[in-house]
Amino acid sequence: MQVVIDGVLYVPAPQVPTGKTHADALEVRFDSDAGDQITVRQYLHQLLRTLWDEQEGFSGKRPFGNSSWDHDLYGPLAKAGFIDMGPLDEYGKPYDWTGEQANAAHAYVHDLIAVALFGQQITE
Repeated sequence: MQVVIDGVLYVPAPQVPTGKTHADALEVRFDSDAGDQITVRQYLHQLLRTLWDEQEGFSGKRPFGNSSWDHDLYGPLAKAGFIDMGPLDEYGKPYDWTGEQANAAHAYVHDLIAVALFGQQITE
């Protein structure tokens, strides 16, 4: 069924993950400089493609145009309850995290990369 209101096509909203597995976290949607309403999985894919395409010209500081791009994932993952980044502001973004929380968030995204690529968490 198509729903069109005033010439605008409306589509059903994607389902929000209800589980708390790494696979569920990869399906969390958010807006970033890499795209709007992309999943964490799509963000990581776009990041790797950008690295591959730009090769030695890849900017680790600003791969999508802005710095702090790693924090693009922390807010949505914290808001969805996958990581603890302390209190969230009215926009659902963390603003007062500890070094320990940042380290844990970094490690969690590290695990997400393994799950996205291999389907399971791996140890190195």
